[in-house]
Amino acid sequence: MMNPINPVALQQQMASGNTELRTEFAAGKTAQRLEQMETREVFKNFVAGTFYQQMLKAMRSSQGEVQYLGGGQGEKMFRSQLDQQISEQLAMHHGDAFAAPLYDNFEAHLNQRTAAEPSQVDYLA
Repeated sequence: MMNPINPVALQQQMASGNTELRTEFAAGKTAQRLEQMETREVFKNFVAGTFYQQMLKAMRSSQGEVQYLGGGQGEKMFRSQLDQQISEQLAMHHGDAFAAPLYDNFEAHLNQRTAAEPSQVDYLA
């Protein structure tokens, strides 16, 4: 699930005195900043979501099933959907702990490659 950047929130940040954002807006770099923020958000959701989903899957597999209270196939199907929703929420609210260092390394690597070969580098390579 991709969360688009909210332009109202961006305007509120500018109005609240975010001087860095105002300078970028004045310099015409807002679109580039929005793209970077959106890429960071997608990266966070993917990395943290994958981690939390695998963690929940391992946790569920380590539990034994209760003999008389098991819900059968229906419970297994809905439990996996619940785990997916939980992992998405955890990624959205707590995903920066995992994704921020990885994204910073990704961005540094990308900048290094761009400096070496500016015409041949694809943004997501």
